[in-house]
Amino acid sequence: MSATEITPTIWLRTDHPVITVNPAAWNYLPEVEFALHHGVAATADVHRPGFYEIEIGENWYYVHVPERLRAVYLVAAQNRLAAERSGLVTHQFPY
Repeated sequence: MSATEITPTIWLRTDHPVITVNPAAWNYLPEVEFALHHGVAATADVHRPGFYEIEIGENWYYVHVPERLRAVYLVAAQNRLAAERSGLVTHQFPY
């Protein structure tokens, strides 16, 4: 992303069920599904259409909302405070 490129933020709301692609993240499903059913600010991934970052409380999530399927996929989840304490960066993806 260039310095002049602005990452779009949208209001993301859907009644579709949330499915995790990582079984270790199953405990995050209710929070993500509740937020998406009521609407939540989301940052679009400029490199991948249909992918968004959302933050709810202390947690960061990366979700995929495909156009043709009636589900939302929880791709990644992380507690931001725990990540900061451990030195991990949540927003680094291999492109």
